[in-house]
Amino acid sequence: MVTRQDRSAPGGVAEGRPAKNAGNDAIAARRRKADAALSMSLSGATWGEIAETLGFATPRQARTATERALIRQLERDDDREKMRAMAGARLERLLRGIWTKAINPEDPEQMTAVSRSRELIADHSKLFGLNAPTELMVHSPTQSELEDWVLRMTATMVPEVIEDDIFDADVVEESQGPENALPA
Repeated sequence: MVTRQDRSAPGGVAEGRPAKNAGNDAIAARRRKADAALSMSLSGATWGEIAETLGFATPRQARTATERALIRQLERDDDREKMRAMAGARLERLLRGIWTKAINPEDPEQMTAVSRSRELIADHSKLFGLNAPTELMVHSPTQSELEDWVLRMTATMVPEVIEDDIFDADVVEESQGPENALPA
């Protein structure tokens, strides 16, 4: 068998003569490898770890394959939903990393881990719209509604008028003579 360098082969090296479907198989294998690299990258692996685990010649090749897989996925699906899913996966990975400390009351770093966990959970809720506001109803009053409201408000501001006491009396007409005059 002859070994030769082949960019279409998953490992970059091909042996012997290529079969009829070798091109399609190689493309599928490269895509699976790139998808695995993307998955490892989302899990927090370094480019060196990805290259070593998946058999890339250099960390740069692992990075390039990951970027191509990411582009391919973004072209396939809705960009926003895909990016949201990716960010959600990263937040979940971070949360899993500190969760054991956050729920262990004996751990000296528990309170710090709880604080960080709450921040990550809040970010996750914002990302997926779980804390979106409820529906708000905005009312635009008409002119007559505004006038009616103003009348009701001004009526509550005006103090109540208390009537003076009413006396029953007979009205006597004054005469012009001195006999009806009041003594001084």
